[in-house]
Amino acid sequence: MLDRLPVAKTDSLMELGRLMKADPRPMKVDLGVGTYRDEAGTIPIMRVVKTAERSILETQTSKGYLGPSGDADFCRMLQDAFFPDLSAQRDDRVARIQTPGGTGALRLALQIAAEASPSAAVWIGTPTWPAHIPLVQACGLRVETYPHLDASGRFDASAMAQALSKAAPGDVILIHGCCHNPTGVDLDPEMWGAVAAAASQAGVTPLVDLAYPGLGDGLEEDVQGARTLLDQCPNLLMAVSCSKTFGLYRDRAGMLLGVAQSAKAAANFGAVAASQARLLWSNPPDHGAAIVKTVLSDEGLTADWRLEIADMRERVNGLRAQLAALDLGRIDLGPLEAQRGMFAMLPLEHHEVVRMRQDHAVYMDASGRINVAGLNAANIDAFVTGLRALAYEPQAASA
Repeated sequence: MLDRLPVAKTDSLMELGRLMKADPRPMKVDLGVGTYRDEAGTIPIMRVVKTAERSILETQTSKGYLGPSGDADFCRMLQDAFFPDLSAQRDDRVARIQTPGGTGALRLALQIAAEASPSAAVWIGTPTWPAHIPLVQACGLRVETYPHLDASGRFDASAMAQALSKAAPGDVILIHGCCHNPTGVDLDPEMWGAVAAAASQAGVTPLVDLAYPGLGDGLEEDVQGARTLLDQCPNLLMAVSCSKTFGLYRDRAGMLLGVAQSAKAAANFGAVAASQARLLWSNPPDHGAAIVKTVLSDEGLTADWRLEIADMRERVNGLRAQLAALDLGRIDLGPLEAQRGMFAMLPLEHHEVVRMRQDHAVYMDASGRINVAGLNAANIDAFVTGLRALAYEPQAASA
């Protein structure tokens, strides 16, 4: 049987990591994998996480199963950290379930959407996170795409509006909650309201992928658009990840939140989600969720967490401003300053991305997406030197 399996599709970022690992040059610039890195180039463990882990070590009394729905207190605290005092919560129209990271939440949300509307389409603005479309297809749903950016590189509000006008009742529209991956270009406040109104009128369910709150303009500011949908849409799914905002990449802490039209429908959503989770992963991992719960249970730790998020945000936005100020001729990095989050799309052709890797040991996705947080004082000169070579050497431009 196993010899009849189709050849696995290559993951571009995994392939990039393989190439970088095989590169013997000592000074390599890793702008590929989407993890926050500090000025030293390391993926740090947040100090509040270390404090919480020490507390858990001393006080935890069991490693028993959590049950398919996971830790209800973790889910409630995470919701309240980003979306306090929801009107849907007061009406008991909200249900939550713990998941293995944000990807687990997305997979569960799409599985539920497929069960509710097997013929539904999922509308996605492209470019998007590479796993979004395969996740939709894995659940047997149809993918419909529209351009996320217009010709000038700004958010294409008309394309999203047109997509919503074509969507049918039961369809889903997948929206990045903030800090769009890979473009860094988010919806403006007016469009969030327009999406809420159009989706509600058309019977379309927004699925919000919320992975980077706090890394754009601030914890409260970054979730305002998603809050608009939560307050105005009768049906909504939201995948919340703790990977970036708590640095818990390998500990897989996340949550799926659902808003339904009635308390009865919300309770049934919670039961269906638990039933599907039982088949997908049985029980969610506890350690990451326990860390988040410990941090959010303590006012001092919560305040310190906010300070750490602010430091991360200021570093990324400072790098964006530094890049935007560069004069690189035809390679215009000016738009990076107004964008938000860890990612940006450089205006490079595929062969230029290859030149950056071959000539300057700068590793980025073939699309030109970079993880801005991968830059620091030790490697930014090599990165800029490579871009200047592309911008000003005729042979590089025509290679």
